Amino acid sequence: MTELLYHEARARALARELEANPELFLLGGAVSLPFNPDDGLAARFGERIIWPPISEFANCGLAIGAAIDGMRPLVAISTASFMFYGFAAIVLEAANVRYLSGGAVAAPAAFHVMAGSRRGGGAQHEHTPQAMLHNVPGLRVLAPGTPAGVDGAFHQALTGADPTVIIDHILLAHCSGPVADAPTPLAPTLVREGGDALIVSYSLMLQRSLVAAAALGREGAEVAVLDVPVLNPLPLAAVLAQVERFERVLFVDESRAAGSPASHMMARVLDAGLSCRARLVCSLDAPAPFAPHLVDEVVATEQRIADALRELLV
Repeated sequence: MTELLYHEARARALARELEANPELFLLGGAVSLPFNPDDGLAARFGERIIWPPISEFANCGLAIGAAIDGMRPLVAISTASFMFYGFAAIVLEAANVRYLSGGAVAAPAAFHVMAGSRRGGGAQHEHTPQAMLHNVPGLRVLAPGTPAGVDGAFHQALTGADPTVIIDHILLAHCSGPVADAPTPLAPTLVREGGDALIVSYSLMLQRSLVAAAALGREGAEVAVLDVPVLNPLPLAAVLAQVERFERVLFVDESRAAGSPASHMMARVLDAGLSCRARLVCSLDAPAPFAPHLVDEVVATEQRIADALRELLV
């Protein structure tokens, strides 16, 4: 195991996959810039990195055609809301080609986006498209929240048989954690133990949930935290196996509540008949503010998560 920052683990994972597969190429420049430190991959793999004109629809379509032809493209879309211009290619074509061809054709292209609040990006730049994408059959959606998770996400996206979207988060860049020398399969993982309540989350909200759980720990409550980095197809059995051990469960998501992965997980848990008290913490149903000091009024904070836990534990 090696202790790495999140952006270091992501760069190491992409370098490993580029070295392992000569058919892999990066379309759209870098997965790190402009928000995170330069990963140095352009200097090492310059001939495998394409810096195309800005056209998400064209880039996503090109990647799907290349994937059908046997190559392994990774499209670096950067700001997540830009992927809406490529939705037709991703949602209508990549996700459906295997079904429409009776299994004869696959398009295992990968798409990387920086989603969520980056504090000051405004309503056009701070979207959480996972709330839409996890409703698309045939599309794998990954949302890592730890350095080990992003390592596993890139391996799965770039070696698996499915078209995959990696939902990344700008504000995770400098969180640290242990990463194994070889990638481990992504699965729901209990990242903090506790017996009084359980938080279920992913991506940046996983890190905020860990902070909130630690705050409750100082008050005498032992709160467990479950990381669910695979949003589609949801590994429901594994989630239920963890949730059924708790009487109080809090689902936390940066998406708006309507149609969010967290609300879906909560609904499936309650539909399974588990007799837990459940609550949901999401961003408010409002566009992202441009003013940084207003962001915390909309996006779930450590304080909001901790307050919801306190109410759940009463």
